[in-house]
Amino acid sequence: MYLKTTFSKNSTDYFQERPAEREIMQSEDMNGSHLILFDESSSVYQYFDINMPYLVIYESLNIGADLMVYQEFSENNRILKERQYTEFTQQSRKLHSHNFYELTFVLSGQLTMRIEDENIIYNQGDCCICNRNIHHMELMEQDTEIVLFLIKEEYIHDAFDTNYYYDRKGRPHSIGTVFDVFFSENKKNPLYDAKVYADYRILYQDSIEPLLEIMNQMITEISGTHSGKSHMMKALLCHFFEMLENDSIYKEEIHWARLSNEEQIIYQITEAYKKKNGIFSRTDIEKITGYNGDYVERIVKRHTGKTLSAYGRDFLIQKTAELLRDTDLSIAEICERQGYSNRYYFNKIFAEKYGMKPSEFRRQCYCSLRVR
Repeated sequence: MYLKTTFSKNSTDYFQERPAEREIMQSEDMNGSHLILFDESSSVYQYFDINMPYLVIYESLNIGADLMVYQEFSENNRILKERQYTEFTQQSRKLHSHNFYELTFVLSGQLTMRIEDENIIYNQGDCCICNRNIHHMELMEQDTEIVLFLIKEEYIHDAFDTNYYYDRKGRPHSIGTVFDVFFSENKKNPLYDAKVYADYRILYQDSIEPLLEIMNQMITEISGTHSGKSHMMKALLCHFFEMLENDSIYKEEIHWARLSNEEQIIYQITEAYKKKNGIFSRTDIEKITGYNGDYVERIVKRHTGKTLSAYGRDFLIQKTAELLRDTDLSIAEICERQGYSNRYYFNKIFAEKYGMKPSEFRRQCYCSLRVR
């Protein structure tokens, strides 16, 4: 990630100075990667996950050299992979989503981001932060360098929830970030996270230098084996966002993504289930969406991998968990309220979701409250 035009070390020097590590990092099959791809041939989307709290990824494209470079940095591994750009363009690509937050920063050149049903252009120094589960794709079509921060929600809370300013009397004041907006919107629809993303447009190119310095400090910390590096990474991340949200450096705008027609249908169903106890009939679904039930069934299957009834059951089970945790209703009353007359089947589908029976789930909730 060390830019040739900016840093004392470029990415080639970085790996040449560590020949023992280079052999490990150039794994062509990417088996050492912490970025995991799920790609069902029947789905119109791909899905990514990470098995680390965060990853930092550097990607560059040099069309003249027919070269794409991928570097992945985590706290226990580094990967370098090079491939031909012409080979990359021959692959069929899909929009993807993931259950983590993604920050994309343009180091040089220009990047087109396909976000849901819209193409958005970002220039050098610009940044985009995508909420979880929003469908998008980075389109590198000219000489470009980008860095991506892939961050789990738990790590964001660890980094920012205790990030305070203190007044003269020693009283703490929390420092808000764009993630507060994401968290708030996601709570409104926990099974279908808000289709929201944030743009940061740089106002002055001179402001890029300190941001690049922070990012390189992050790489230095990740690559080290010294004590305290995990704490330093959180501090640097807070400092990075402080600069992003400085209105003298960046213009910040939060957007709702423009959904495709199929996404609108999924969203309509999701919003309806939020307000209802019980499964909708096929006729109800047709009234809600204005489309034939078989067509809606195919759309739900393609976008979620689930049948329409299975998708609806997810909402029921989540509401069941909330009632078990937050009310004194008996399990029989909850079962009836959720529209299930067969207690055995109700227990079965709850256990499939939470790995335990409703009674065990409630006991764990009570134990947790007593511990607090």
